[in-house]
Amino acid sequence: MLRLNGENIYVKLVEESDADSLLTLEVENRAFFQLFTGLREASFYTYQGQLDRIRSAMKLANEMNGYVFLVVLQQSNQVIGEVTLSEVVWENLQSGWIGYFLDRDHNGKGYMTEAVKLVVQYAFEELKLHRIEAGVMPHNAGSIKVLLKAGFHKEGIARKNVNINGKWEDHQTLAIVRKESSCAETKQVHRKNPSVIAPPIGPYTHLTIVPKGADLFVLSGQVGTDADGNLPSDMNEQIANTFQNIAQIFNSESVLLSDIIKINIWATDDMDWDFFNAEWVKFHGGTPPAMTMSYVPSLALPSLKVEIEAWAAKW
Repeated sequence: MLRLNGENIYVKLVEESDADSLLTLEVENRAFFQLFTGLREASFYTYQGQLDRIRSAMKLANEMNGYVFLVVLQQSNQVIGEVTLSEVVWENLQSGWIGYFLDRDHNGKGYMTEAVKLVVQYAFEELKLHRIEAGVMPHNAGSIKVLLKAGFHKEGIARKNVNINGKWEDHQTLAIVRKESSCAETKQVHRKNPSVIAPPIGPYTHLTIVPKGADLFVLSGQVGTDADGNLPSDMNEQIANTFQNIAQIFNSESVLLSDIIKINIWATDDMDWDFFNAEWVKFHGGTPPAMTMSYVPSLALPSLKVEIEAWAAKW
């Protein structure tokens, strides 16, 4: 069965054995999902209803007219969302529509951006679609942000075009078109995890590709001083300050955090991984760059507990 690996999640084509997991997702998020979809019959929230839905999705996939992917956490294999590629047409159009739902408790962690990117990559590279469209209610800023971060662009407002929760709603139309050029010509850093090896064991990317002609930005190892130059004694405070300092330096040169190509981290004390991972996600925004982390006996000053070096590329 098709599986597309990301850093924190993977997406897979739905199959009959997923009926229980899909039912749990839909039942636990019934009220939340209903805000963004049409009215559903009570039978939808039964095992048979989900099984029938899966069988219809598998039939569409066999006919190459639509695909339903599940979003699954890498570490726990918990199903936390769905991405659909629907209304797929061929010949002179070669296009489709993308839609998605994510478990409410997992919103804001970058998982859906990662999943949409994987599905779009599959649609362009494997299915050879030319264009993918999406429609989002204008007030759904989080969903629009997902699409923009995945490379979609806004095209206009479709007035009263979809019946959502019993009411006709306007939708912001967004789209992405496959570039016919190679990655090296798209003028952006490209991060990927080749399927020839296992997925990363942590929140980082195996491979970063820098197209020709980029300006290279290399930071000295940054430390956790605050805006006044004071260095806190707490390691977690030093980590938070260091990431903030790196972001501010790059921002002064109009370099985006998505332009980062490598992060190297040295620490003298045991890492509080829960705290670090939370700061790491806030820093990279959903698509982690290549990263190396090492423990060392000491840094330049006894008071330094962490030092972080960053490299970036920009056009």
